[in-house]
Amino acid sequence: MKILIDVTVVVLWGLLVLASLVTLALMAAGLFRVTGIGPEMPDAFLRFLQLDIVIALPLGVAAILAMLFIADRLRRILVTLIEGDPFVPENAGHLRAIAIAIAVYQIIRYGAHGIIALMFTVFGRPVESGVSIQPQFGLNIGAWIAVIALLVLAEVFREGTRLRDEQKLTI
Repeated sequence: MKILIDVTVVVLWGLLVLASLVTLALMAAGLFRVTGIGPEMPDAFLRFLQLDIVIALPLGVAAILAMLFIADRLRRILVTLIEGDPFVPENAGHLRAIAIAIAVYQIIRYGAHGIIALMFTVFGRPVESGVSIQPQFGLNIGAWIAVIALLVLAEVFREGTRLRDEQKLTI
C-alpha cells in the first residue's frame, strides 16, 4: 500500500508541474493578447485557448493539490501502521484533515462550475448545436458521505486512543 501511495505521489507531482506550467503559459498568452505586447500568437495556439480544458486547468491544479495533501496524510497514517501502532492520537487528526480537504475541494468545485457557467454566459461562448448553458448544481453525494465517514472514523480513533491510554494507566 505504501508503494502504491508513493508512486501516486510522484505521478501527482509530475501532473501538478505540467498543469501549473500550462496554466502559467496560458495566463501569459492571455495577458500578451489583451495588452498587445509580446509575440504574435500562432493560430493553432489561439484555437487551443478556446478549448474547454483551458478553463478547467485551474480546477485541475486545485484537485491535484487536494490529492497530494490527502496522499501525504495517508502516508503518515501508513507509517504508524508499519511501526505497529496505528492507534495514535495523530491519526485522528490526519483523518479529520482528509475529511476537511475533501469538503474544501467539493466547495471549490461547486464555485468553479459556477464561475465557468458565468464566463460562458458573459462572454457569449457559442455552444454546439445551439444549446444554451444553464448553471447546474450537482451534489456529489459520495464525496459528502466520505467526509462524514472520515469524521466519524476520526472520532473513533480519538476515542480509541483515549481509552487505550486510560487502560495503560490501569493496574
